Amino acid sequence: MRLFNSRMISGLMLALLLVGCSPTASDAPKSTTTEATATATPDKDHQRCFECEGKGTMACRASGCVGGQLECPGPCLKLTRGKWEHMQVAGHSPNDLWQKFPDGPGQSTAWNQGHVGEVIVVQNGKAANIGKCQRCGGSAKIQCPVCAGKGQVVCEYCQGTKLVPIDWKPNANPVFDRQPDLIRLKDGRALLGRVAMRSGTKYTIKTRDGKLVSVDASEIIPKAATRTNAPAL
Repeated sequence: MRLFNSRMISGLMLALLLVGCSPTASDAPKSTTTEATATATPDKDHQRCFECEGKGTMACRASGCVGGQLECPGPCLKLTRGKWEHMQVAGHSPNDLWQKFPDGPGQSTAWNQGHVGEVIVVQNGKAANIGKCQRCGGSAKIQCPVCAGKGQVVCEYCQGTKLVPIDWKPNANPVFDRQPDLIRLKDGRALLGRVAMRSGTKYTIKTRDGKLVSVDASEIIPKAATRTNAPAL
């Protein structure tokens, strides 16, 4: 009888444990509405935003922002600043890049790319490495304040709603029209960019995405004839 009771008690405890471990309504995975709201549904008055492709966000266009990072404005070494050159230095690869600093009359000391993000100062004609830049911590990059380092911002066209009015076109809508670097051409093209070079009546326009477009002055619609703030030509 004692053995029987012992087995019953063990079985009862096991059952209670199983019940305790079973997922309850609050423990079970919950369905999310993220999937349902991920894509806004166009209606008769709206279409999917063509600028952000219905995502609600777009790449940050702050000057110099690359993936949410800006070049450090501090005094640290950067590969985009100063004269970098290859040198034959014992113990180092010939592919290394070096930058020289004055280090006394007729002398110089060089630091290679491994010291990017560090600060070199010249005091009394002598060069010294004072360590990592306090501004960027030695990374030579800082977080873009416009996108908070995310590289993405709320879409300027749909304001995050993922939808724009049905009658808007990619190159004909109020947001596009007010772009400060808009240049319209008589053949119907609309460029966002700036004049990079001019030779007589020929213009070379560098677009936002880095393309170079050559046009004649006669092809450009004068600024006064548009509703934009295109650069004066």
